[in-house]
This record gives sequence, C-alpha cells and structure tokens, in this order.
Amino acid sequence: SPIGISTCLSANGGGGGAKTGLYFIEGKIRKLTPRECARLQGFPDSFKISVSDTQSYKQFGNSISVPVVEAIARNMLKAFKEKI
Repeated sequence: SPIGISTCLSANGGGGGAKTGLYFIEGKIRKLTPRECARLQGFPDSFKISVSDTQSYKQFGNSISVPVVEAIARNMLKAFKEKI
C-alpha cells in the first residue's frame, strides 16, 4: 500500500518497479510515485522534492526512515536522562 507497509525502497536497480516494487492500486499495477516514497520514509507532504523523479527514487531509497530515527533519539535521550 502506498500509505502503509511496502517493500524496501532501493536506490539501485532498473526496470519497472525495481526501486519501489509494484503495487495493485485502483485496479492497476503501478510503481510508487516519488511523493509516495517520501511518505513511506516519514517525510511530511510539505517536504519539497526539487530533483528529478530518478534522483528522488535514489534519495528516498538511500534515506533513513524519519519516524525510526525519532524513536531511536527519544529512547537515547530517555536513557541518558535516567543515568544523570
């Protein structure tokens, strides 16, 4: 689903769906758009994508999921505060 769990986004590969996987959406098989990839990685819709689709797929494939980084940072801060 473009709004849920997906395959791993890849910065490499070629061909239809190689970077995003293929999805059955509204009766059609298609790859995800760069905006959908950004959403899966946790970027807000206000995040400006200012490069080509090809470059966007590479960038989001190389990205670290924002919600995962936030969760790790919160737990690290909590652990540091508990030790002080």
